[in-house]
Amino acid sequence: MQDPEIAKRMEILAARMGRRDDYGTLLNAGQVVRRLDDVDDPDAWRAEIRSSARSDRIRIRTGKTGEIVWALLSDDNPARAEESERWQRTLRVAVPRAVEFRHEPVWGLRDGDEGILRCERCDAIGYVDGADGPDRPLVGGPLFEEDCPDPAPPVETVLTQFFGSGRRR
Repeated sequence: MQDPEIAKRMEILAARMGRRDDYGTLLNAGQVVRRLDDVDDPDAWRAEIRSSARSDRIRIRTGKTGEIVWALLSDDNPARAEESERWQRTLRVAVPRAVEFRHEPVWGLRDGDEGILRCERCDAIGYVDGADGPDRPLVGGPLFEEDCPDPAPPVETVLTQFFGSGRRR
């Protein structure tokens, strides 16, 4: 049974992410990519993103490649680099814990130090919050507390390759 506090945190995170526009996604994730079919005017989309970035004095790159338009934050942001390092340290603790329960953890959502991971083989999800320190993150949900019901042996995922696979039971 899932902890009600963890369920509430996941719901709040998902709602916050769902309200974000493309510029907000760029600021949060460092990139935003849209299919041309989803954008009325690709040049206007790029101009709007660039205008917002100029207002915030942020360096970005935008482009149109094949069937997509995209925007990327510049790599010279020390705060983003620190946030990324904290998140990676958080995942080095959380991912092996999911693997201990025979899950195949993959990305769900991430916003700052909070994230939702899910199992590739079943419907288990888990909440991760590294705000109290990436070496002892708050983790909760079936991904971190219940065995995966899939009887097949788990396979390695991108997350387990980068952040450790822990011990499999």
